[in-house]
Amino acid sequence: MSPWYARNMPFFFLTFFFPPLALLLLVWQWDKFTMDRGVKLFFAVGMTVFIVFGLLPRGTLPVILPIIFGLIALKLVLNVIRRKKG
Repeated sequence: MSPWYARNMPFFFLTFFFPPLALLLLVWQWDKFTMDRGVKLFFAVGMTVFIVFGLLPRGTLPVILPIIFGLIALKLVLNVIRRKKG
């Protein structure tokens, strides 16, 4: 069963208004997204890049990008640890 925000319209609005959050949710809940992972990932990354490089005030890029990449790296490490345990 996929989460409510994995349906097309909620995910579209979530990605349009809060792209970094949508990207983090997509990566964090990757196993729960059963269909259209590639399309949602492409859209979330595209909107995140647009927001980060286009609309954020100057000086916030060095703060936001490490947070996003750090959370994605944390998720990947947790996935590796989970696979090794079981």
